Formats: sequence, structure tokens, C-alpha cells
Amino acid sequence: MDTAHDFRILVAENAIARLEKILKQKGLPYPHRKEKALEILSKIRSNLMAVKYSFMPANLLLNYPPLKQIPKLALDFAKEVAPPKMFKPKDVKEKLLLSEVKYCLRVLIGLPLRIRLGEENKPENSIDILGVEVLSVMKHPKASNLKITKAGTEKEGFTIITNIINIRKGEIRAVALLPPIILFGEVSDAMYCSGPLTKEIKGKRPPSKLIHISEISSKVEEILRQK
Repeated sequence: MDTAHDFRILVAENAIARLEKILKQKGLPYPHRKEKALEILSKIRSNLMAVKYSFMPANLLLNYPPLKQIPKLALDFAKEVAPPKMFKPKDVKEKLLLSEVKYCLRVLIGLPLRIRLGEENKPENSIDILGVEVLSVMKHPKASNLKITKAGTEKEGFTIITNIINIRKGEIRAVALLPPIILFGEVSDAMYCSGPLTKEIKGKRPPSKLIHISEISSKVEEILRQK
């Protein structure tokens, strides 16, 4: 397995760079132990570099201690940067910041599960793709061609802004969990990447044949151009 060029490893590396930028340049809008968080982040990077240059096959990599350490360290990092229970973002920039931290942690915590997808170096394997139920659909107040939707599973929910004209409440669709963006003053956590799916897909990663691969590939390439 060419771990040095594998999209999963490169996207995880990008997630670390994003977290470091948030801590060092942007700053979190509530008290947190910045130095401790950076120390943990440094350990995550060291373990990821060991994985990146291991060139192990996927089945052996899954038992490689540095890979196993990454989710554990990411959970430790999450504890250090978690907002206080009563904290509410004061504006869209703070919402974006918290959503980006969540995205980055998801990338790191789920890395072994994506390595489990196999040897092939596919862009779509570098991010989480999840079947969700569309819970609500409303027109975007500032863009007539966009809709603000709420979607999720029993365990988690997302705000997703889309230009899909015929999206309907109650549908099951796949979403690609990407770095969040602001679209006309609203934060979007993900991108729909399939047509309507069967109910059995909710909460699961859909088969590749059911998702829009080319769209996801271009988004992954875009991620890797950003820091």
C-alpha cells in the first residue's frame, strides 16, 4: 500500500494542519488548554507520519500501533478543546469554527475504519460518507436557488445547504462529510452525494456504486489544496 500518497493519509494530515491553524491563528472562543491541545496534536502528527511512511498493506496497518493511537489521541484532543456545556456560538464565524473542529476530529478518529475499506487509493475513501434522513427542507433566505436542510441519523445531525431542487423531507440520501463552508451567511456541514436511497442505508456507508464519485473526488482534491 502506497501510504505516502494514499488519500486517506493525506486528508488526515490536512485535518491536523487545520486544527493547528485554528489553535495558533484563529483561536477558540472559550477557555481551553491550548498548549496541552497542541502537545496532543504533535503526538497525533508523529503517529500519522509513522503510518504515512510505513508502506504496509492495509490488513497489517490495521494492527500497527501508531494507527491505533491516532483515534485515542484525537479523543484526548477533543476533551481539551470541547466547548463548555452552556456555550453558544455568537455568530456564523464561531459556528464555522466549531464545525471545522468537529470535521477534523471525525477524520482522525475514523481513519482506521477508512483504512479498513481496502488497498485501493480512492479519493472517496478518504472521507466519511453516511446515509442520512432528510428531516426538514426550507428555502435559503438569501439565495433563491438554495435550500437549507436538516438531516441525520439517530446519533447525529447536520445542516446541509444544497441546490438539489427536488429534495424532500423523509428521503434517505448519502452525504459526504466535508470541511464546513459558509453559504450566504449559513454554515453547511456536508454535501449530498446521491439520489434517494433505501431506508436500510440510513446510518451506514453506502456502496460506492450508489454515490456520485466524480463530485466527491473533486472535493477531496480541493481539500488537499487547502490548509
